[in-house]
Amino acid sequence: MALSLYDTATLVAMVEQLKPPSNFLLDTFFPGVVTSNTEFVAVDVFVGKRRLAPFVSPLVEGKIVESLGMTTSQFKPAYIKAKTRLDPFRPIRRQIGEQIGGQNMTPAEREAQNLAFELAQQIQMVDRRLEWMAAQALVNGSVTISGENYDAQTINFGRDPSLTIALSGAAKWGQTGVYPSENLLDWSALPLKASGLAVTDVVFTPAAWKLFRKDPNVQDVIRSFANAEPSLRASGVQAQTGGQYLGNWGPFRLWLYFDWYIDPSDGQEKPMIPDGTVLMGSNQLNGTRAFASIIDPEVGYTALPYAPKSWTTQDPAARWLMTQSAPLVIPTQVNACLAATVV
Repeated sequence: MALSLYDTATLVAMVEQLKPPSNFLLDTFFPGVVTSNTEFVAVDVFVGKRRLAPFVSPLVEGKIVESLGMTTSQFKPAYIKAKTRLDPFRPIRRQIGEQIGGQNMTPAEREAQNLAFELAQQIQMVDRRLEWMAAQALVNGSVTISGENYDAQTINFGRDPSLTIALSGAAKWGQTGVYPSENLLDWSALPLKASGLAVTDVVFTPAAWKLFRKDPNVQDVIRSFANAEPSLRASGVQAQTGGQYLGNWGPFRLWLYFDWYIDPSDGQEKPMIPDGTVLMGSNQLNGTRAFASIIDPEVGYTALPYAPKSWTTQDPAARWLMTQSAPLVIPTQVNACLAATVV
């Protein structure tokens, strides 16, 4: 029997063809994907120590050195259900871009196009939630999850408190005698000390970037043809969603980040990363996008990043589309990132 347009297997295959848009924080710091056929996901973490080999006399037994072990952290991801009532008039009305008064598309073709459009919108909503979780993990070292009929819980990944910095008073960027370029050098040692991983990327929000580029040290490099980084962009930066490459400052790749989301708690549009924030992280943070089991017999209780399904109600006649997911974004090397509020 041929599969229906709305068959679950067909919808899952359609998701794979949609190729969801990239998300800068996820792609840069959380490239890994793991799945679990239970309600929980587990991540293994090896914590090293900077130990010195012991001195002993050659005439005595060797000193026993404690073996370093691995710890496994278990998390229960939140659950997502993005549900849409499909417009029953879409199949018989002109689609966007279709010739006015023309008969370019059949109702079946419009129905398929509308399905792809609505499914893409739901996938983008899930992806935006994942990017939001990535931002929360990088900024706070934790993710607070709350929602309708869902008791708020904070998942704390145990980041070293020294890696969350808030400048105040005369220490803020833009104040006399404050050099943001020197802050970057000083701060880069903190993740290195805490994790053993060197900072490779610096992510600026707009307010932070404006003040960084005004640093006299940065201005000197920009003006000097002999010393300037050819790729360093001090002006004329175009606002784009996600991370925009600004060039290099010494060993650091610099990025300018723009993105927003609608906060369901109050309906207000907010920046994904609070403006005035700087993130410094390692490309070896090895963050993970983890997905737990989908609690639905139609998808076989399997773990999928996106599990769409569709059904109809009879009176009034309506078709529904829903995409389920059980995601959690986990910074595996949580101490390989620092967040600083600079303004």
